[in-house]
Amino acid sequence: MKTYAKYPIILSSILLASCVNQNTKIATNIMPTTNPCTKLDLLKSAYYDDFTSLKEIKVAGRITNIWKAKYQLFGENCQVFSWGGKQHTYSCNLVAPNEETAKNYYQSAKRITQECLGEQWQLEESERNHDDGMKAVFTNHEAKPNEKVTFSTHLVPTSGLFSTTWTIFYYVGNSSKPSQKN
Repeated sequence: MKTYAKYPIILSSILLASCVNQNTKIATNIMPTTNPCTKLDLLKSAYYDDFTSLKEIKVAGRITNIWKAKYQLFGENCQVFSWGGKQHTYSCNLVAPNEETAKNYYQSAKRITQECLGEQWQLEESERNHDDGMKAVFTNHEAKPNEKVTFSTHLVPTSGLFSTTWTIFYYVGNSSKPSQKN
């Protein structure tokens, strides 16, 4: 092989190795545990920095920006989105094979969230407004206004032509609407 052909191959190999090494470091820092309470603590901490450490590939939109998340709370469909760059939310979803399984996932998410967050977090559970689903919202009302993070899980039926599927959504963000500038 000629010398001038070796240099691009060597350079490409070094760059590829550094990318793989960097991705391994990121994955280790983001997903260090399988403990659910540690995962929720990580998400709560990331909220205060607009989930910057969890954002991967950005897809810009007219009203929202969406990033594929580097960290998957569950499944493979987690993302971070923002409304006009002012308010960021981490979101995951999981489609259940049937209603019973979906309800079990929902109940489990509520139980684990309550156990991990502790007594200072209040659970408000209600029916969803636009479908026959349920939502559970955990809020710490004693938190300072700039530290108001909300954890919520939603059980959502999706009617199809021949059947209804059920999806569980999990959100970490602030349940209030972003402030509007006049």
